[in-house]
Amino acid sequence: MIYIYNDYGGTHTTVLAASYHLKKLTEERVPTDSEVLNLPNFNKLVSRDRGKLYYHGTDDEGNRVYTIARGPSKLLVPGMVNMLAMLIDEHKLEDKIILSNTSPTVPLPMTIGGFLSRGLKMNTIGVPLILMGVKQTYQNIIDLVHHTKSAAKSASTQVVVLDNPGMRSKARLF
Repeated sequence: MIYIYNDYGGTHTTVLAASYHLKKLTEERVPTDSEVLNLPNFNKLVSRDRGKLYYHGTDDEGNRVYTIARGPSKLLVPGMVNMLAMLIDEHKLEDKIILSNTSPTVPLPMTIGGFLSRGLKMNTIGVPLILMGVKQTYQNIIDLVHHTKSAAKSASTQVVVLDNPGMRSKARLF
């Protein structure tokens, strides 16, 4: 299987989801600021990185885990699905592909912080807001990863698109 976590910027919740999926972050506690900031691509991607697949590793079941930034496009995921369907039809792809949207887990502080940090290069203000958002949504990310893995195992189709509207951010304040 191939898991692709996607959202607008591809640098916050997608990276957290991939890291939880790969057990680089524990479910037992909220990660420290240092642990979060040291994750590959966390708060590092910019607009020119949209549409690029980033490989994060292979999970304990041998599944590859990727992230991608969609940007404002509503066409990236459907375009990927069409391309994957073509590869499947031509027998060039045998893996099950799961595209899981992490956007529903993004809390307001992360949205504002991401805009300030990535958009306006105001890291002094943006990064603390992003980290506040991480603390608020970490359990939502864990729930999303569990939901994604469960849906992947039970799906009967080879390409699975999870919009995850039921994973709407339930902010937890610390």
